[in-house]
Amino acid sequence: GDEDLAKALHTMQEQTIDAQIMITKQSLSETPEIVDDFLCNFLIRMGMNRTLDCFQTEWYELMQRGVLEPKDVGFVPDAYICNQHLERENIYLKKEMENYKFAANKAKDALLKMQRERDFHRMHHKRVVQEKNRLINDIKRLKTHYALYEPMLRQLNEKYEILLREKMLTSLERDKVVGQVKLTRKAAANYHSFH
Repeated sequence: GDEDLAKALHTMQEQTIDAQIMITKQSLSETPEIVDDFLCNFLIRMGMNRTLDCFQTEWYELMQRGVLEPKDVGFVPDAYICNQHLERENIYLKKEMENYKFAANKAKDALLKMQRERDFHRMHHKRVVQEKNRLINDIKRLKTHYALYEPMLRQLNEKYEILLREKMLTSLERDKVVGQVKLTRKAAANYHSFH
């Protein structure tokens, strides 16, 4: 798309330069045109080659016989030449208008494509922002939720430490009692062995 647009703009610039050259040539050729040249040019432009051949044959035959004198021929009236220039300018302007339409359509297509891309990226950005906000809210909610458990965790930790101490004390007392029982048994066994 970008290459076509660049190509169209380049073509329009070339045609603008061509138009300036054509205007310069027109201003240089302000001399009136002779009738036979005017007619020949018209027939060539219209692609009427057989008519052109017939005209030239008859024209030069009349000139040779002396029926037509160069002084009698004269020039084409300015109105015809002006119409011819206007017709050329009209054709040129129509071509230029088509080129501008082509460039405008290319620019319109490029603009629509960019707008679609912009809308896609905008929608994607909006979705990412919504996701980010949702995650922030989840994090806040979790922090609040865990803040409620912190005092309970401290209490449980304290209870655990107390129970661990009690278990150790119980274990020590049990070992002490077991040791005393063993001593008592030993003493009783020694006492029975003496008696």
